[in-house]
Amino acid sequence: MTKLLSKYFFVFALSLAPLAIYTNEQPVREQPAKQPHKPPILTTTAIIEIYEGNEFKGIVLIDRGKAPFGKAIPGGKVEYGETVENGVRREMMEEVNLELNDLRQFHVYSEPTRDFRHHSVEVTHIAKAYQSPTAGDDAAKAYVVKLEDIPWSLLAFDHAQILKDYIEWRNGNYALSMPKP
Repeated sequence: MTKLLSKYFFVFALSLAPLAIYTNEQPVREQPAKQPHKPPILTTTAIIEIYEGNEFKGIVLIDRGKAPFGKAIPGGKVEYGETVENGVRREMMEEVNLELNDLRQFHVYSEPTRDFRHHSVEVTHIAKAYQSPTAGDDAAKAYVVKLEDIPWSLLAFDHAQILKDYIEWRNGNYALSMPKP
């Protein structure tokens, strides 16, 4: 009887062997390498409407003094510990020497390819000023341009799209602007 039991035990053990081999031979799945967190850069611009009294003269554009060169809406990076609103006011003083009046947030542009150098998220504002701009900081030149004279093909980044949205907003499509922050 013990011989018969040992024979059955042997057969039973042999029947489990493939399971043990299968369990040990499963391929190890490698986890994809985890990329370090890299947040986008927060930038801000202002479409500055220039007025003489109550008469609208145009908006401020700059010739960029640093690469990438071209014409642009003035703006720059928001500093760590700074609000976006304080950042846009600082940038406008540094870049075009203008105090902003009636500042309001217009729209956020965040397409990852909007700036070929890096992923930036831009908070665009609209403001008024009552004097002419003068170039400073990153601007080689600052000037006022009438809306019908915007040099569309010379604009850097996605500023042509931003200004097209702005003109559409001025023409009554208020859905393009964001509610007051």
